[in-house]
Amino acid sequence: MEWTQKQILEALQFIEASEYDEVRLETDDFKLHVRKTGAAGALAEAAPPTVTRSTTVATSPAPPRAADTVRAAAPEEVEIPAGALAIRAPMVGTFYRAPAPHLPPFVEEQGAVKPEDTVCLIEVMKLFNTIKAGVAGKVVKICAQNAATVKKDQVLIIIEPQR
Repeated sequence: MEWTQKQILEALQFIEASEYDEVRLETDDFKLHVRKTGAAGALAEAAPPTVTRSTTVATSPAPPRAADTVRAAAPEEVEIPAGALAIRAPMVGTFYRAPAPHLPPFVEEQGAVKPEDTVCLIEVMKLFNTIKAGVAGKVVKICAQNAATVKKDQVLIIIEPQR
């Protein structure tokens, strides 16, 4: 059986949500070894390489969740203006506004974006997912906090499409 990228990502999300510190999964064609940060022995081995994948997610309004810098916070309503699009988290992970702590953010409020522009990163188990604007327009609001845990479908950024 060959694993698809979607199946691998779902397995990683399941492992992340579990209480297991380490998981090994092997089939004839596939081997997966995951050790959560802070698990015993995690510092004894070198960090795994970072893999990057590109995703575009722009959707219509729905009740979102906001987050603080440590853990996801209680649900908070985000008002999406008429005609605006919400870029939502495609998965549970850590939201990053910039490619590195010392670099400027991908986008700022009131800044212009093109469909192919990266607006943020979502990190899941050392896998950094690039989130694209998907539409030309202006960034109305950045709803998620940098380095905060975000939930699947949480509103990250609101964009007013170019007319």
